[in-house]
Amino acid sequence: MRNRNGEPLDVVWMLAVGSGIVTVIILLYTLVIAFRFREGDLDDLAYPQRAMTTGTFVVSPGVALPAEGEGDPEGVENEGQRCAPSQTVRVLIEILETLVVDNKWIPGDPMYKTGWFGLVSFEAGPWFDNEASFQLGALRASRRISVELVDILGRSRGTSAADEDLSDARGALHFPERAWLINPFDEGVAFLSTSAASSYRGALESLRRYDVRIRSCEALFDARTDNLLKVIDRVSNDIGAMTETLALRSKGERWSVEDKRMIEGEGNDWGIFDFRADNLFHEAHGLMWAYHGLFQALRVDFGASVEQANLEGIWDRLEQHVAETASLEPWIVSNGREDSFLQPDHLSVMAVNMLRARANMTELREVLNP
Repeated sequence: MRNRNGEPLDVVWMLAVGSGIVTVIILLYTLVIAFRFREGDLDDLAYPQRAMTTGTFVVSPGVALPAEGEGDPEGVENEGQRCAPSQTVRVLIEILETLVVDNKWIPGDPMYKTGWFGLVSFEAGPWFDNEASFQLGALRASRRISVELVDILGRSRGTSAADEDLSDARGALHFPERAWLINPFDEGVAFLSTSAASSYRGALESLRRYDVRIRSCEALFDARTDNLLKVIDRVSNDIGAMTETLALRSKGERWSVEDKRMIEGEGNDWGIFDFRADNLFHEAHGLMWAYHGLFQALRVDFGASVEQANLEGIWDRLEQHVAETASLEPWIVSNGREDSFLQPDHLSVMAVNMLRARANMTELREVLNP
């Protein structure tokens, strides 16, 4: 039998069944992706208080604590430690636990790297890539602090040998973030490899060992004022680089000094149709979320320097601006004009808030190094 168009009914039936199967596959694949890469509760701003053992500026990391019952600092947990811990290390441990223990590491997930049926990457679209971008931003801050721990904070004036546990943690954190067990399409990553998540969990173990050693007075944390100055300088440069990236993307037009007129800029004003804008925004979001906790920890670790230089007011403003920047989370990221009526410029908003925090870092630097 044939239908009105003269086609055999069995062919029509096969086409209908085939179309239905394809539709079901697409729907199921979309549901799986939506579930696997849904945005989790990564940006909780209360995490530093869960990680830090004290909120007061009592004693520098690695310095012996008073014996129990002889004026132990209020709020310091007595876990048998004889020396004060590093709050910076503890917050870094909490950040990494959030990224790779409490949540899956999305940038290295093979389904994420495959994209939409292997045809379009999620980074080129408006969905499913926000949490991955956030994780990359937080990893960027973690890598920066891991470098400072090895090069500056975990050794004496740069003349002593680098701490082995801190060096191992730094190396593990700089492992390629997109690595998985098999990487046939990733340039710069071995075909057979340790996964990024496994490497970062290894960094966690190294940091935990260092934490135990410093509480046992067997490791060094050099909390000198000049070291604080160096850390602030390098973190400020890191934030400045991210700010410049945001500013370039949001610049649809710029002033030409040569032509004395507005010309096309390096970025665009596409608003919600710039599907790469959300990647940059959420990377900056993750970066500032991580620094939100790390600055609170550095304030405790360098408490003597903060009090001696009377930095409390400036540091209060720094913490405020970093936290407010880390709290920015629009439902849809728009890269419109700064003076747009309908489509805001979220990249510029993020960049301006980051610049406020960076201005506070400049104030700190001017006081510490007049």
